Amino acid sequence: MHLGQLDLNGSLNRLYGGLGLAIDLPQLELTAQKSNHLSILGSEEKRLEKISRKYLEYYNLPGAKIELLQSLPSHSGLGSGTQLALALGFALTRVYGLEPPLAEIAAVTDRESSRSGIGVAAFEQGGFLIDGGMRTNILKPEGLFEVPPIIVRTTFPEEWAIILALPYKEEKMFGQEEVSAFASLPPMAEDISGMICRLLLLKLLPSLREKDLLGFGQAVTEIQKQIGNHFAPVQGGIYASKAGADAAAYLLEQGAAGVGQSSWGPTIYAFTNQDKKADLLEKTRNFLGKKGQVWTASGRNQGASWGWRE
Repeated sequence: MHLGQLDLNGSLNRLYGGLGLAIDLPQLELTAQKSNHLSILGSEEKRLEKISRKYLEYYNLPGAKIELLQSLPSHSGLGSGTQLALALGFALTRVYGLEPPLAEIAAVTDRESSRSGIGVAAFEQGGFLIDGGMRTNILKPEGLFEVPPIIVRTTFPEEWAIILALPYKEEKMFGQEEVSAFASLPPMAEDISGMICRLLLLKLLPSLREKDLLGFGQAVTEIQKQIGNHFAPVQGGIYASKAGADAAAYLLEQGAAGVGQSSWGPTIYAFTNQDKKADLLEKTRNFLGKKGQVWTASGRNQGASWGWRE
């Protein structure tokens, strides 16, 4: 879950930065076996084949039998492409006895190094994460990518819960459209970036450490507002869809501590207590009705799980 970016100005020779949280639902699960050719079982066959072939070629591997058991909703702001690529790269290399660093696996498909390091770190260690952005004053050789450094990693309170709402039939921004959207915007004003960083350092992080849900939620909501205003020219408002904006407003009205949009959306998230999540879940499902999907999640304070099957 991507909670926002820190600096879209770049005058300090770093760009983007970001904050995010690993969550336990929805889940991605796949298996890989050695094979002399590539075969895919399950959904998203073309997507898996495209990613897998990049790894097979890069590591000079003959093939694999891959089965996708559970998948993440694609292009919904929940990092499905990043997590799928990392899971495939990790599984394929381990099956063949290779143990490349995760940053190398990420670089093969360049899932993260162009803007955010959150997805790689979430896969590797989980928790609440902040990355320091990509360097803009370093010339890198062609084909060499650099994953932005994680500057903060901390556990997410078990007493807190997340409500996620995914509106259906909404336009989704990804790929070249996303790249073009970034390029079309002017640099963020330095005072806005400064405000976001101040909210992060002096409100969100202290509230997280002190388990002050209200303070944490207020900071998240305000950061979302500032970032949403910056992207409003390309996404039509603070949120990427009217259904998302309506869901966020409703969640706040019903007592959520804080709300926001994960990445480009359309998924909306809200923070609450574990003892209040069932009531808020039911109300939000009734509000959204057949226009979307609503579920609860918790923070995941560990990286991806893996192992060998008999």
